[in-house]
Amino acid sequence: MSHETPDGTLVERLARPALPVDLLAVVGYAAVAVVVLSQPGVYGSPLAVAVGLPLLLFAPGYALVSLLFPGAVPDDAASGRTLTEVRQHGLVESERAALGFGLSVALLPLVGVALALSPWTIAPATVLLSVAGLAAGLSVAAAVRRLRRPADRRFSLPIRAWSASGRRAVSTGSLADRAVNVGLAAAVLVSFAAMGYAVAAPGADRSLPASLLSQNETGELVADDYPKEFQRGESRPLVVELNNREGERTDYSVVVELQRVRQSGDGSAKVLQERTLATFTPTVGAGQQWRTTHEVTPTMTGRNLRLVYLVYEGEPRRNRPPTTPTDASTSG
Repeated sequence: MSHETPDGTLVERLARPALPVDLLAVVGYAAVAVVVLSQPGVYGSPLAVAVGLPLLLFAPGYALVSLLFPGAVPDDAASGRTLTEVRQHGLVESERAALGFGLSVALLPLVGVALALSPWTIAPATVLLSVAGLAAGLSVAAAVRRLRRPADRRFSLPIRAWSASGRRAVSTGSLADRAVNVGLAAAVLVSFAAMGYAVAAPGADRSLPASLLSQNETGELVADDYPKEFQRGESRPLVVELNNREGERTDYSVVVELQRVRQSGDGSAKVLQERTLATFTPTVGAGQQWRTTHEVTPTMTGRNLRLVYLVYEGEPRRNRPPTTPTDASTSG
């Protein structure tokens, strides 16, 4: 009768040098990230940030480090190594993690250049697939190169040592020591979760991503060169642009008003008269952009006139514009 020891369990199987667990994890994470980020309503959400950042800032760089350094560091050469020894034996875990971040940042501009030279446009979907494909391809090549080395000279994660250290931390020593170890581990996890939430969670700024554009002399749309004066009966085109960053399909309303104002001594403007020129009620998908060209034809004449584009969520009948909204306006 045979008895399975703890070293023969899942931990022992994962620790075998023949199984590149870290590279399998990179490939698996890249695949999961593509599936998650491709779902409707995810783009632009906190979940997209939490899932996308490790893919962009770690996965391809770590895979490249693994490809360049497939070997394991001997126990007696973990410190004071020369460059030749590093090339021969490889890097330790902390060095691989640090270089993974650095090389990922260096690879992203190269991905952008490659996309710019390719028939595809630089868009979230193409960038996602390019980075995920790069990470997966480098991981496969790294696994092949690693497995060609002798089993005792190829890199593998010290899963067995990590598992044994964790068991010792919670099973040996006094009750107070074990409580401290568990508390420290929990504090580290909470700290990482708090940092991730700070990066991924939306801020308190809920201003709508609206832009008012005009066409310059070269035909390019710019947020400048707005018309200052109109002749009677004259029309000028302005372009209204909305970018939905709410993470879900959203109804917007754009109300265009021509206002006659009077400047006060403190620099503020008091509205004396206003007329609605147009109303738009677009529905914009998550992560999508909406544009429309509005031919502005003033219905009032004189000086101290201001053209205002009020942008808010919902329909005008059910949700009137705020009294002092953040608006895009031109004055003449």
